[in-house]
Amino acid sequence: MFATVTLVMGMGYVAIGIGTETVPPTVLAAFRFDVSAVVLLTYAVLSGHWRPRTTVDVLAIITLGELVFAGTIGFLFVGQQYTTPSIAAVVMGLGPIVTIPIAYLLIPSERLSRADIVGVLLGFFGVAIVANPSPAQAATGANVGVVFVCCAVLSSSLGGVLLSRFETELSPLALTGWGALLGGATLHLVSIGLGESTRTISWTPASIVALVYLAVVVGVGGYTALLVLLSEIGPTRSSLTSFVSPIVAIGAGWLLVGEAVTVTTLVGLVVVVVGFALPNWSSFRWTLIPR
Repeated sequence: MFATVTLVMGMGYVAIGIGTETVPPTVLAAFRFDVSAVVLLTYAVLSGHWRPRTTVDVLAIITLGELVFAGTIGFLFVGQQYTTPSIAAVVMGLGPIVTIPIAYLLIPSERLSRADIVGVLLGFFGVAIVANPSPAQAATGANVGVVFVCCAVLSSSLGGVLLSRFETELSPLALTGWGALLGGATLHLVSIGLGESTRTISWTPASIVALVYLAVVVGVGGYTALLVLLSEIGPTRSSLTSFVSPIVAIGAGWLLVGEAVTVTTLVGLVVVVVGFALPNWSSFRWTLIPR
């Protein structure tokens, strides 16, 4: 199951890059959620317990749809127009690291240790290595993609922390389906506001395959596998998928689209992984080593 999640999510970065070559990013992201919502809500209706009944249910749907889905995927899809799948995957690996200070600010019981602070700093240092910023590059907009992907990380981490505060009665599939429906509707409005017209889209075989992969394989299969993984091995070991997926993205980008793999990208990935492992080492020692 761990291998399934990492492979599906890692390949997703390459699918985004392929799809956005001919389809505007917000339009592709919106259609991706439309298809996922139809599949998930159909299954939820057939299985029962699909209607939101409480205020908490509604708040959970809004948080999932607007922050975790529309915000995260919208920024990620736009960001990948300006950067490579491997760099986007490495930057998205900041998610568990960025969650640490956000949880500290929003959850009273959370406390920051020295290891947490060092881990956060290392994580951002790793992204700085990957981005390799310079005044000349900033002037030409070469780092715009990294900025958008960082916004995706912030949206995802904030949404994840807020979502952990809600004890919803909805099933995971129903919650995900409603969130996808809301996220897709939001992205459609954003695409209209940006003046992106669906009539000018060039649907090529590659973009259609990318849409189906993102909507069904990632949106349904990937998230379902992740939910199972969370229940089986817990959040600590499940979060390691954030750091294995970039390796898959780097390899898939090289094999499928001929993306060059740079030393700075690999070094940045290692620094981000160390930044996450440092504050969580005690948990890894107990969960990863068989007793």
